[in-house]
Amino acid sequence: MAEILGHIDCPACGTPAGMRVTRDKNGDPFGFCDATCNAQLRIGGNPHRVAAFARLYPWAAKKPVTVPEAPPVTPTVQEPERKPETPRKRAPFGLEQLMGG
Repeated sequence: MAEILGHIDCPACGTPAGMRVTRDKNGDPFGFCDATCNAQLRIGGNPHRVAAFARLYPWAAKKPVTVPEAPPVTPTVQEPERKPETPRKRAPFGLEQLMGG
């Protein structure tokens, strides 16, 4: 489950501290009313809206620190040298083959 940053009063039903605020997939604050109405509050998507929310609720302004994951180390396996395939010799085709001769 996502880390809960804090709670705010729900703007839809008015329940005090009824809306929990977490981070969305982009790291911006996102609200969901756990108390009664299940309302959702999308704050991210607009930098001005996120900044205004952060001014009202400074605890929501801190961005999570993400450490880039190191790529998996795969052992290098050398394939044995392949000799070029020699083309097969084809038998000549002629009418003798059709006539049985």
